Amino acid sequence: MLKNLKGNGGFTLLEVLLVVALLGILGSMLLPSLDGAAGKAKNAKLASDLTTLDNALLLYKMDEGTYPDDLDALVGDYIGKGKELKDASGEEFVYTPGVDKMTYTLSGKNAEGETVTSDGSSSVGA
Repeated sequence: MLKNLKGNGGFTLLEVLLVVALLGILGSMLLPSLDGAAGKAKNAKLASDLTTLDNALLLYKMDEGTYPDDLDALVGDYIGKGKELKDASGEEFVYTPGVDKMTYTLSGKNAEGETVTSDGSSSVGA
């Protein structure tokens, strides 16, 4: 009734430790590339959000004749309610309307902490 277990193959402790070590080395090589991908994704979202805000500001100006005093005026009609637009560092975008409200500057920080100005801002190319 009792079967002899001798001769059944299995993994030795050395083989298991070798596999774990190899997986650890491969994982440590993969982590830096994943970190870079997260930064690229945040920067892509920043560029998309700046374009979205530029378009909303342009639509607001077409309807009202001037740019708004702050970005809160865009919520509801031009930007969906509850949509939290923040830059890649998690801070609010910096929006400054011109004195005559016919120009504006819109910027945010990318994943590296550098300031990025939107394409629609009046200071671009100036």
